[in-house]
Amino acid sequence: MIFFTADHHFDHQNVIRYCGRPFTGVNEMNEEMVRRWNSVVTPNDTVYHLGDFSMAKRPVEFFGRQLNGEKHLIVGNHDRCHPRKKNSTEIQVLYGNAGFSSFNVELTMQIAGHEVLLNHFPYLAGEPTSGYKLKYQELRPKDKGLWLLHGHVHEKWKVKGHMINVGVDAWDFYPIPISTIEALIT
Repeated sequence: MIFFTADHHFDHQNVIRYCGRPFTGVNEMNEEMVRRWNSVVTPNDTVYHLGDFSMAKRPVEFFGRQLNGEKHLIVGNHDRCHPRKKNSTEIQVLYGNAGFSSFNVELTMQIAGHEVLLNHFPYLAGEPTSGYKLKYQELRPKDKGLWLLHGHVHEKWKVKGHMINVGVDAWDFYPIPISTIEALIT
């Protein structure tokens, strides 16, 4: 089976407060996210992680090895292997050793007869603009009418227009099976 997820931020203490995550500390958050991932993903499944797995190297190695499935990373702005980061090519080796099979800025795939774009970032219309400075505009995909699976926003909404937020904050920290995505886009 294929799954989608994003924005774990393993070992990032401040994300608990910033996103209002229901954990008392980073260890509880890390353990629960691993438990929920492995409760639905088997070793034979495929997971597309749409960025911000972790901001540091150690958690990539430590948690990447604990998570079931063949993992493909669509890099986010906090992933050390993002092409815009220093030494990104060398750090991809670390991600590979932790079980990530591929690294892309974006991908397209067919889901339920639709061409679907996978990118860490939402389309520009995906975030509030009033009093809010949009970051990473140059990295955001151009809206050509495709369905978009993304993360980055750390919000609870799941669908806006033809965007599906696959971030853990919207899905109770579980990876989303492709059958759920199919139901949303058909």
